[in-house]
Amino acid sequence: MKHFLIISLFLSTFFVSAQNLTGVNIYINPGHGGFDADDRNVPIAPYASGDKNGFWESQSNLDKGFALRTMLQGSGATVSMSRTANTTADDLPLSQIVTMGNTMQADFFLSIHTNAGNGVASYVLMIHYGSDLSDSQIYNTYNPGNATQFALSNKSRDISTEIAKNLYANQITSWSSGYQVRGDKTFARTIMGFSDGYGVLRGLAVPGVISEGAMHDYIPETYRLMNMEYKWLEAWNFYKSFCNYFNGGQITTGVIAGQVRDSRIKNEATYHKFAGNDQMQPLNGAKLTLVETNEVYTCDNMQNGVFVFKNLTPGTYHVKAEKDGYYAQTVELVVTAHNIAYKNFALNRVRNTPPQVLSYSPNAVLTDSVEASSSISMQFNWDMDITSTEQAFSITPAVAGKFSWEDTNYRMRFTPDKPLDKNTVYTVTLNKSASHPDNLSMTSDFSFQFRTKSRNRLSLLAVYPFDGNNKVYFNNPSFRLIFDKKLNTTNLSTAIRVLDETNTILAKATRSVVNNSIAMPYGSTYFNLTANLIPDKEYSLVIDGDVVDELGLKVVEPIRIKFKASNTLVTTQPVVETFETAALTYDAPQSTGVSSATAATNTTKLFGSFSNQLTASFSSTTGIARYVFANPINFMPGQFVGLHVFGDLSGNSISLEIQNGSEISQLPLCDLNFYGWEFHEAKFPFFGAGGNLKIIGIRVNCTNRLPFSNNSTILFDNLLLYNTSILSTNKLYGDVVKVYPNPVSDFIHVTVKNDVNPLLQLYSISGVLIKEIRENKLNVSDIAIGTYILKVKFNNKNLSYPIFIVR
Repeated sequence: MKHFLIISLFLSTFFVSAQNLTGVNIYINPGHGGFDADDRNVPIAPYASGDKNGFWESQSNLDKGFALRTMLQGSGATVSMSRTANTTADDLPLSQIVTMGNTMQADFFLSIHTNAGNGVASYVLMIHYGSDLSDSQIYNTYNPGNATQFALSNKSRDISTEIAKNLYANQITSWSSGYQVRGDKTFARTIMGFSDGYGVLRGLAVPGVISEGAMHDYIPETYRLMNMEYKWLEAWNFYKSFCNYFNGGQITTGVIAGQVRDSRIKNEATYHKFAGNDQMQPLNGAKLTLVETNEVYTCDNMQNGVFVFKNLTPGTYHVKAEKDGYYAQTVELVVTAHNIAYKNFALNRVRNTPPQVLSYSPNAVLTDSVEASSSISMQFNWDMDITSTEQAFSITPAVAGKFSWEDTNYRMRFTPDKPLDKNTVYTVTLNKSASHPDNLSMTSDFSFQFRTKSRNRLSLLAVYPFDGNNKVYFNNPSFRLIFDKKLNTTNLSTAIRVLDETNTILAKATRSVVNNSIAMPYGSTYFNLTANLIPDKEYSLVIDGDVVDELGLKVVEPIRIKFKASNTLVTTQPVVETFETAALTYDAPQSTGVSSATAATNTTKLFGSFSNQLTASFSSTTGIARYVFANPINFMPGQFVGLHVFGDLSGNSISLEIQNGSEISQLPLCDLNFYGWEFHEAKFPFFGAGGNLKIIGIRVNCTNRLPFSNNSTILFDNLLLYNTSILSTNKLYGDVVKVYPNPVSDFIHVTVKNDVNPLLQLYSISGVLIKEIRENKLNVSDIAIGTYILKVKFNNKNLSYPIFIVR
């Protein structure tokens, strides 16, 4: 065997030196140089950014240049290089490099580079001297109409195409697309924005190319470019191309090259990897043996698995791949002259013990509880067989869901399609039929239990507009959504949207978007639109089911809220208070449960220059903030009062304080279940004989308020008095139907004049009927907190009321 090896090596050396490129002049420019700002450093483990032992394009280009020079000189070619060291001083000016190539009268000028594609591209790009054939543009230093320059461009293109074909034949890397051969003038102008091509080709009087033979920022390729033999392969393909083009004869030896990776274990690194070999774990330290010569190649530790056997006499060879803990593989390969025989090994791991579960999640005692959004995972001692393991899995009560695999099939995860039921004990079982790829199964069943928490959905507590609202002010409408937990804001920009009647999405005003501004633990998203709505047109506020909180709980069922835009401004009735000045003052002695309050003018208005703003901070869940008019307003019995109100979605209510002689009473005006401007009215009762009738004040009533609305800020503009109602059916029947309390925690009471038993129906915001009863009260103590719609049906009438349920 030793005599065979010596003869083989002698023949290999003889055949390599037998190539004849005598008289061919090649100029090699290894691009960049100096480990500096003009270089390309790609940080890869274990090297920190800037470490000269890591990847630098300058060093990679130089290594290829040295290898190519050796091959060319061995075949009699004359070779010159622009640099033979890697310092800043060796990085010559581009014009000097061009001059050196011209002075040498090179038959070909090769500028060796690698390219970059944001880590997600891998292809060969040859940028040759001249322009594309389809480009008739005249450049400062190149004219396709000049016969000499045109011929030089064609020769550059021909040689570059030969190089591109041979580089693209590399079966170790993963290509994202085919090779490209482009003229430097055209490519620089159309792609890079340069006016006169690339400096390293500009002024060239000999054929030449910038060879971008690989993508150095595609990280699997970066690791391959850390292997000296892999770089030698690129140089060999350059050499083969020159032999082909300059009639130097065939390379009489061949090459075996490839890579060694795990057959099933994936490379879990987070950098981009194309489908195929690069997805699998490279086997550092794998041993390759060329059986016929007993030559051994050991893969490096740079996460590439590359191996190369050089200068092989044509014939049949057997390559054996080995790695501790893996089954060895031996393959037969035929080596032909002038070619590379590729083999990418996928070795199978030796799994000689049964699989078992090492850890699992959720892992909690039943006295504790876990989030209903939890997924279920099991970590094994081996990478598992997917089919048998998934078939062995069960969960009781039954849950629909999907499997996924992590940690190169060492961890199985089951993710329910919907959140688990709340306050429920689940039992997870993996029966012993689960196996790993060596067909060993578990020795016994594995089982565990866990209990879920009492919350399994992200709940919408309050929203404006609410479903069925038909008086949303069209001018710069405000949208407010309040949830029971802080939101994960990742997808809010698209998962919550406003649509018009054609389902076209209306753009949000980006600067108006405010998320999670409400007090913890609640979540919120507020926004306005970039354009006004159109009065009397119908719109939809859509909340996707995948809106999620910070704990991973989703809304689950999508919500679609329909509403109608309105002009809101009422200008056809007499105005008795404009609120252009501070018409109201806060009455602290007659207020209760208020820690602070103010009354002042504000420039947010509908009419004139000002409105009146009332603020109050309530110190408890109930309270009254009283404000009095500096100039009381006279009215007549049976008249209607209308007021433009900017609501705060607090769930509080507003009533007018009216005086009849010495008696003072409250006239309910509206519940603050809206945000923005709305117009509300109330009808004054018919009083008996008495003194002057006056509106003397306004009360903000906090009764069982929403838990997130201890602060109230509302605005008033133009108060009107008139004789005929101008509002909705609900207001017309305001003296017939009373719905209280609102907000509510246990029972909603509904009174209808003449003792009519109404049909009460409670709907979710998304329009799902939750409860109905024909009585005067409805128990909501078992309903989750949030905003609902109560429909009251009587005497062929159907009235709707937004209801806040609180605890």
